[in-house]
Amino acid sequence: MKEYIHATISSTLSWAGNIYDLLLITYVYSYLMIAFSLNYLDISILFALGLIGRVAGGMIFGKYADLMGRKPVMIIGTGGYALFQGLMAFSPNALLLFVFRGLEGLFMGAAWTAGMVLAYEKAPVSARGFVTGIYQAGYGIGYALTAVTYFIFLSSLASDWRLFLLTGAFPLILLPYIQLKVGESIKKTEVEKPRYKDYLDVLIKATLAMSGMFIAYFSVFGNYTTIALYYAKMPPYFLATLMLVANMILAGSFVLFGKLADKINKRKLIYAGVIGLLASIPFSVPIFSFLINPYIMFIGTVGFAFSTGFWPVMPLLLADSVPINVRGFLSGFAYNMGGLMGGIANIILGVISSLYGISALAKFIDGFVIFSLILVFVSVITWPKRKIVVNN
Repeated sequence: MKEYIHATISSTLSWAGNIYDLLLITYVYSYLMIAFSLNYLDISILFALGLIGRVAGGMIFGKYADLMGRKPVMIIGTGGYALFQGLMAFSPNALLLFVFRGLEGLFMGAAWTAGMVLAYEKAPVSARGFVTGIYQAGYGIGYALTAVTYFIFLSSLASDWRLFLLTGAFPLILLPYIQLKVGESIKKTEVEKPRYKDYLDVLIKATLAMSGMFIAYFSVFGNYTTIALYYAKMPPYFLATLMLVANMILAGSFVLFGKLADKINKRKLIYAGVIGLLASIPFSVPIFSFLINPYIMFIGTVGFAFSTGFWPVMPLLLADSVPINVRGFLSGFAYNMGGLMGGIANIILGVISSLYGISALAKFIDGFVIFSLILVFVSVITWPKRKIVVNN
């Protein structure tokens, strides 16, 4: 089997496990609130800690990935986030629950940074968009697997929520495969000393665009179980089916957009995705009573998930615009800082829900999504004109 295929498989599975662990707690918010005496704002902060930790992980381990290689950082990141997810499951008190979540986020940042760049650099130049799309499809796969696990545990979740969270430690089994089958994508002796400041313009625009992406996504999916169950009164099994279908559609859309990025202008693909998100958000999270219907929300959320497929095009646009010796740090910083902005938005939405109720939450979700998509559009339309780097 060609080496880049092993790199793609391992990176994709690591990213799927990464997202699985990030979003698994959204299904057990109510049990965490009872077990640790938390309110919805506390829960929003707990969720956001996973994203906040990613920024530090992307910055710290991104530099190591540029200096010492992608593979060791990917192993450290994957093992680290899986380990701390397992520890979260057995947290004896709220303090350790929050500490473990923050440390989990740190290693999540490391795993994404190294995995994405490794898959990109190992792929043939003519297929980098396709490979990046497959890698990003790990997001949809990971989220869809949370729905499968939710199905399995649904009847016993009240008593087995710790075991439910423990399933997030499974990515530990990837470590031998990565060690044995995946090669390094850079030769340290050939890499020049990084000069990150030379690419500040690209970094700023990429960070703003990715922030918009994450704010839009987490405004919806960071709160969707709450909106569906308590605002729209959606049956739990219907919600689980929706999450499974929407995220399998998302995974396929990532691959489709990545494949198209090898042939079509990347910025045009991003514009198409933004338009699709704007068209579907009023149906996914409806603010008008006549649209609050499980089937309408199902269609709207599936449309929203499909339109989110432009996500891998944004990291690909960044990776194509910078050389190998700065790619790890810049990609990790921009993507994970975007995640932090999504986390902050989620905290703000938690405050709004606590103060004004769930109806206000639905309205503000739609407002946040519209604002964030405008941010994506402006960032991409003003993307710096640079010579594209297509080799290592």
